[in-house]
Amino acid sequence: MDEIYQTFTPGSMPPVPEDEFCVFGIVFAHPNQADALEEVYAETTRLAASEPGTLQYCIARDPDNRDASHFYERYTGRVAFEAHNSQPVIVQLLGEGKLIREVKFKFVKPVGAAKV
Repeated sequence: MDEIYQTFTPGSMPPVPEDEFCVFGIVFAHPNQADALEEVYAETTRLAASEPGTLQYCIARDPDNRDASHFYERYTGRVAFEAHNSQPVIVQLLGEGKLIREVKFKFVKPVGAAKV
């Protein structure tokens, strides 16, 4: 199943869809960092609730692998996604590499547009 995902590498993001899209995937924490990562995700989830263009944002720890978190995000388009990812907490999280070992993700188009 891993072959359906792309691996995130800072500076090498594939083209982000211009119009409405979803991104889903798995984040793997460095050993002994999953609890700290969950605290950061609590903050990013709180912030996402008031972001214009962020339609859905959900992160959940895997019950069988506590170092893994699954995520699902839905945006009105590239501008909203880039605004979300430009927040200081996200920039620091993705840039420093202290908590996250690997991110596997996939951009997809939703079946039917969200009611905004």
